[in-house]
Amino acid sequence: MTGEERPPTWIYRTSKPILILGEIPARYPVISLIVLLLMTVVMGIGLSKLKTDDSLDQFLRSDSPDYQVFERMSERFPASDLDIYLAVEGDDLLGAKHLNQLRELNFDLLFADGVESITSIFSLRQPLPDEGTPAALIPDELPEDKDALAELQHDIETHPLAESRLISPDTNGTRLALLVVSLQHDEITKRGLPTVVDEVREIAQNSQAAKDLKIGLAGMPTMKAEVVSGTKKDISTFNGVGLLVGVVALGFYFRRVRLVVIALSPAVLAIVWCLGLFGWTGTMMNPLLNAVMPLVLVVTINNAMHFLFGLCRNLDEGMSKKPAIHRTIVEIGPACALTSLTTSIALFSLAMSNSALIQKFGIMAGMCILVSLLLVIAVMPVLAALFLKEGQAKYLVEEKANWGVKLLDSASAAVSALVLRWATPIAVGGTILTIVFAIAYFQLEPRYRLSDMLPDQGTASQVSKQIENRLGGLFPLRVVVDWPEDETAQSPDVRQVIAQVHGIMDGHPKIGKVNSLNDLQQWAESSGLSPDDASARLMEMMPPEVASRYVNRERHAALVSGYIGDLEAKEILQIREDLEPQLAEVQAANPGFQLSLTGIASVGATRSTAIISQLSYSMLGAIAIVIAVIGLAFWSLLYAGLATIPNLFALFATATWLAFLQGGLDYATIVGLTVAFGLAVDHAIHVLNRFELEMERSESVAVAVDRTLRLIGTVLILTTAVLVAGLSITQLSAVPPTRQFGLICLSTLIFALLADLIILPALILVTSRYRMGRRLLSPEPEEGWANTRKPQER
Repeated sequence: MTGEERPPTWIYRTSKPILILGEIPARYPVISLIVLLLMTVVMGIGLSKLKTDDSLDQFLRSDSPDYQVFERMSERFPASDLDIYLAVEGDDLLGAKHLNQLRELNFDLLFADGVESITSIFSLRQPLPDEGTPAALIPDELPEDKDALAELQHDIETHPLAESRLISPDTNGTRLALLVVSLQHDEITKRGLPTVVDEVREIAQNSQAAKDLKIGLAGMPTMKAEVVSGTKKDISTFNGVGLLVGVVALGFYFRRVRLVVIALSPAVLAIVWCLGLFGWTGTMMNPLLNAVMPLVLVVTINNAMHFLFGLCRNLDEGMSKKPAIHRTIVEIGPACALTSLTTSIALFSLAMSNSALIQKFGIMAGMCILVSLLLVIAVMPVLAALFLKEGQAKYLVEEKANWGVKLLDSASAAVSALVLRWATPIAVGGTILTIVFAIAYFQLEPRYRLSDMLPDQGTASQVSKQIENRLGGLFPLRVVVDWPEDETAQSPDVRQVIAQVHGIMDGHPKIGKVNSLNDLQQWAESSGLSPDDASARLMEMMPPEVASRYVNRERHAALVSGYIGDLEAKEILQIREDLEPQLAEVQAANPGFQLSLTGIASVGATRSTAIISQLSYSMLGAIAIVIAVIGLAFWSLLYAGLATIPNLFALFATATWLAFLQGGLDYATIVGLTVAFGLAVDHAIHVLNRFELEMERSESVAVAVDRTLRLIGTVLILTTAVLVAGLSITQLSAVPPTRQFGLICLSTLIFALLADLIILPALILVTSRYRMGRRLLSPEPEEGWANTRKPQER
């Protein structure tokens, strides 16, 4: 084929503007290579600016009223988000030896640069006296007398501020003590959260207490630090292992170092360019955005393999290099362009989410897919022109590559024979299964656990479960009590409302423990003071770091916190439904007061269900757009229809399979399904593109289908194997959303391969018997299937 020949397909004409980026470098390979290298240096500088972050805040962030309430709470009570829970467990924990060890640990932590304050059993005080500061409950010198020590132990475990809060009940001789370590915000900003958390962990691990007792860290800062550290590790793991997988897969098939290097070069450049794009735009990497790199890697290798396979086949047929490159651009380039376009459309649809995290993922992933397309289109012709030989080399039929080629060719031939013989049953069965799976999909409900977004393979997750079992949940539901400006924190009305809210939360069976100013008020009154005197003395002597957890006197607000376990979103929403009417009654009875139910557990449940439902609708919208783009690209309503069933089959089959595993849709599942659909459509486009080309040179639809499956089947099986192997590295991540995202993509790709190699060709054969033309939108309907014979059944 020469450059003057008429392009054989409509899809080539629609993708011509993109393919020019390949045709120009093919003419000027040396200059193009220099430009590419210079651009890579620029993007490499951007890579050096790359930073990492946890994803939790971005996932929840929005302009919704519930999140605005949460932000106002966090602004007025910042200490609530900076607490590390240091759990200490062991036998005879309240014995003299271990108490001294814990006191030493408590003292050492107070001197750490990143620590603001510590709340522990050593913070407990004797009943409040009429004057002066109450003495510490645990004296500097522990009593040596056994009876006196036993009395002290009893006082500790029954203290109203410690019981089931800072010390657990005795279980088989063991207890768990909790040190709540509040971090300094300025230090976190200056040195980074992982550094500050590691400092606390190092002090704990090097303490005398660690030699005799089990010590672990939990809490949101610890988990966020693990997310950041895991994200940094994932970046190197995903890229390194992903490239290794690509080398193995390409080496298995091509068996030539030169071909492997050429196929991998665009992928290496895509990694540098995309990470550089993140760096230059100031986009911080997080667990979800980390999944972009394996995605870019496999999509780039996929397109490069299709391009290289077509190019080698042309050279093996005896074509000279320039015509072979041009023919590959004309035949393979359009499908690569369309697959990348449909994948990016699916990704850009995520930008319609009302989650800042998912919006950013959709935009950046979509841009990265387009970058990878441009690199494949521009780099492959350059490398082919510079490094491939013509005439003498036989790249796909040489003995050294023959056994790998024959293996895949035999599989493709077997699939072709199956489809041609059983086309009608396969088409009908595939359509029915798609409908059944779709019904199952629409029965799925949104699901969310806060722990689903946090590392589950680090120590923080294990310690959190340990604390939850011994002291109750760690995930807070909070009520912000706002009072009129003419009232103060000491006003009887304010104390009464706080006590009522405290009682409401404490009375709910799913709330393990409740902390509020009411606890301190009751402790202050236990010394015999009147409520007014106790409140006045409390406000007078309470340290600022303690007061900031319960009350903000300047902003006329108090915080009541109830802690729950790791519950599903629907369970948390049920708790909200139980609490809100009671809180509304208290607010109605106290005009001027405002009670706002919030907290990370609450806003996570409300925001996640809304986000997941909205993402489900946007995914269906993206599917409609992608199918429409396919129809326009091929200028055929029939092709759009043919692409719909096999890809919906893959999508809904994966969702149905997930229903049996977890019974619902979480946000990582929906994002994964959306991305996986974009990847699955790629196979359908390559099949339709190859079928379009084969119809130009075949006497019947059956022959064209057979040739299509024998030619494209080999590449699809191999590229799917590469995609699956490449995305499998996401299972190495310590963060559940990243693993879930990869699992969804893996499953959908496998189902898509089956659908596009079996169901799609069967649909082509069946519909060809009843349609009188393949270009239903074309101004030339007489061309194509209208002039072909009906398929010959085998």
